[in-house]
Amino acid sequence: MEEQSDPSERFTVSIGLHENFIVARAAGELDYASAGLLNQQVKDAWATAQSGGLVVDLDGLTFCDSMGIGVLVLLLRQSREQQSTLVLSAIPPHLERILTITGLRTAFQVEASVEEAIQTVQAPPKPPQATDSDD
Repeated sequence: MEEQSDPSERFTVSIGLHENFIVARAAGELDYASAGLLNQQVKDAWATAQSGGLVVDLDGLTFCDSMGIGVLVLLLRQSREQQSTLVLSAIPPHLERILTITGLRTAFQVEASVEEAIQTVQAPPKPPQATDSDD
């Protein structure tokens, strides 16, 4: 008989609501069974806080599959739609490698620690940079 493990035992997310930003701390296995939990927790926090920014602390992440990557991309898209800042912090080496290989690493703002990520979120927004295609 195969034992099914409860996703809530393999993954946790805790949300901290601050004045103008949210800190979501993810720990464990971010996979097909838990990706929806991270997305829903952040959506609920955004609805409550009307936050200007989101820090996703990934220091406690032990595993991440394609669904986990997908939810990070979804959070990035949602933050852009809300004109808020998303910063990932403390990315584990295995996730850094996946993001680099897939070409997604450059899409995310990444800081080494939660403290640095919070400073980035709290910094005043930079004016959009002109690109060559704007000529």
